[in-house]
Amino acid sequence: MSLAKSLELDVILEQVKRSCSFSLGEQLIEETEPSFDPLVIRRENALCREALAAVIHIGPMPFYGITDLRGVYEDAKRGRILTSYELGNICRMIRGVRSIKAYEKSLEIEHPRIKDLVELLSNSDALEKKISACINEYGEVMDSASPELYAVRKELSRADSRIQEAVSRFIAAHGSSVVDNIVTYRNGRAVILVKAGDKNTFGGLVYGDSASGQASYVEPNILFNANNRKQELMDKEAAEVEKILRALSLEAGKYADAGLSDLETLAILDALFAKAAWGAERDAVAAELSEEKRMELIGARHPLIDKDKVVANNYRIIDPIHTLLITGPNTGGKTVSMKIIGLFTLMTYCGIPITCDRAVLPYFDHVYADIGDDQSVVSSLSSFSSSIRKISEIIEKANDRSLVLLDEIGSGTDPREGESLAIAVLNELRKRETMTVCTTHYGRLKSYGKRHADILLASVQFDMEKLEPTYRYIEGLTGQSNALAVAEKYGLPKNITNYARFLINQAKTEEDHLIERLEVQVSENETLRRELAQKEEELKKREEELSGKEKTVAYNLETWRDKAKAEAEAIREEAREEADEILANMRKMSAASGYHEVLKERKKLDVQEEKESIEEDHVYQVGDLVELRNTSQYGKITAIRKKDITVNVNGRNMHVKAAQIRPSSRHIAKVQTEPVFSIRSSVTASISLECNLIGLRVDEAMDELSEYLDQAKLNGLKTFRIIHGDGSGALRKAVHNRLDHTSGIDSYRIGMPQEGGTGATVVTMKG
Repeated sequence: MSLAKSLELDVILEQVKRSCSFSLGEQLIEETEPSFDPLVIRRENALCREALAAVIHIGPMPFYGITDLRGVYEDAKRGRILTSYELGNICRMIRGVRSIKAYEKSLEIEHPRIKDLVELLSNSDALEKKISACINEYGEVMDSASPELYAVRKELSRADSRIQEAVSRFIAAHGSSVVDNIVTYRNGRAVILVKAGDKNTFGGLVYGDSASGQASYVEPNILFNANNRKQELMDKEAAEVEKILRALSLEAGKYADAGLSDLETLAILDALFAKAAWGAERDAVAAELSEEKRMELIGARHPLIDKDKVVANNYRIIDPIHTLLITGPNTGGKTVSMKIIGLFTLMTYCGIPITCDRAVLPYFDHVYADIGDDQSVVSSLSSFSSSIRKISEIIEKANDRSLVLLDEIGSGTDPREGESLAIAVLNELRKRETMTVCTTHYGRLKSYGKRHADILLASVQFDMEKLEPTYRYIEGLTGQSNALAVAEKYGLPKNITNYARFLINQAKTEEDHLIERLEVQVSENETLRRELAQKEEELKKREEELSGKEKTVAYNLETWRDKAKAEAEAIREEAREEADEILANMRKMSAASGYHEVLKERKKLDVQEEKESIEEDHVYQVGDLVELRNTSQYGKITAIRKKDITVNVNGRNMHVKAAQIRPSSRHIAKVQTEPVFSIRSSVTASISLECNLIGLRVDEAMDELSEYLDQAKLNGLKTFRIIHGDGSGALRKAVHNRLDHTSGIDSYRIGMPQEGGTGATVVTMKG
């Protein structure tokens, strides 16, 4: 089993890969391996630190439109004519590069290394300008690409009209034989679907039968000339399109080398920001790197354990300590602690942030490990034999710049022999000053560790009440195996466990008993300390939350008060101006008109006074008459949903907020028979020029179409396309039926070939 697999680095890389934006970035992550070159480690972690800060501050780097175009650029270099779709992809990639450059310029943090990478990207704006002038966002060559193409497509449109006229004349003359009055195309020629029995009565050519065999596609003589003319124009169009694509492909070929270089840089950036995004999502940090033999992992959490269940621990190995000996019960978390140290080292050497609050790591020349059961049936190796083989390789290669991980050293054989062998191996590694992390539950190894100053003893805590591990790592204590307590929990008779306990105690010295009592007390104190720290943290967070909420409420209250004052002052000022105007009119009329004229103007003033006295906290009800503040239109409230109020104005529903209306007692005139469409009070969003109904059932499609038609009216669209496909024709008929019964539509027609043919309908709105 490889080191990366033993420490589950491969799983981390797979997670990081899912944060990549395109295939070349994913490929780089798949090929990632730890580097033990200090220069590479330093560079990768500096990049990681910058990218992580960027993601945290303004979000991930945008890679919209970036795809693997190596094959396209290579073809352009060889002179192949690229398709309009491929050229469109080049255009999108250039825009994507421009977005990445804009992202880099917007960073307000220090990022010299990311800046250097982004500055490697070429400036291909001139190519993008040429392509976008000819090819639209759908990858289609536009009419405006050349005067010749514009002219031929205009002629094509006329040719389609002539075909439609010829079809109409044919249908008028032979209506009883026609099955469908829509033009269909076969082999690029317009044909008409007629009854199979009549297919030979009109002359012309037959292009086959329908699926049912009850109808046939016929090109009557009346369509020959029009079809021939259209075919000729289509050939001209194809030739002109090819000419345009050839010219654009030639231009793309000039930029091909720059484009290939850009892809390499973009792959590096994508992989880098995938690592950063992975880290930001998990509150990870980039480790500090030290020339000293010093390892500190503060608040370390294993990234593959559920974040709601994982226990954060602190791990330290600082010179002159060279060996960390972790003791404790089986399944208590010893191996997890050891794996965290090894995994975080490899992740750092891959330039991946690690899930710590703070981390310092030295430079190792290699990481060696003997973890888990590598028993091999093929090689006839037992667990012990496999372990010894690995340890032999480690002893052969490890030095004072290496990290060695040994899980349950000396296990798998006679305990006395295993303990002795483990002590001998650790002695050799200590002599070389190799940084070593070792797990064990052997008693002699615990005693051995206590006798040497360069060995740090640690344990994983065990809950004696629940008889289960807590996975909390504690420095300075040796853990107990708790085998007898666990045995009792699972039903072993107490007379057996009591006798076993008696034998164990007999073998212990007075010093062992004193150390045990001391460690129990220290463990209890550690538990109390952690509980106190947790409660202090909870109180601090609660205090911060309350303080934040108090500030937010105060800020919102002040903002709402200022806004209300401003709106009230604006209303009052408007009322004053209107009142002054009315009073001026009253003065004039009082001298020249009768009393009833003066009284009429005086009532207007009353209305203004009534408006001025309206309170801002008015509660609206369905049926209330209101006035729109910004347009002075009047309407009736038809629905209220939370803060969204629906007002019917001249037969058209508008969605507004309470601040945009005021109560009115004015009489609402009867709704006009011709609906008046008004723009929503809020800014309308952009709307697509086509409504795609493909894949929907008829009832679903009609709901989608109704919503789109409403938006088309509100946004003032003049023309748009509805895509319904051919199929059985049911969806097309439903669409046409809905258009027939929808107001505001001037006309509609079946699409031209370049517009989707019979699978699409082009709609033109009134006005």
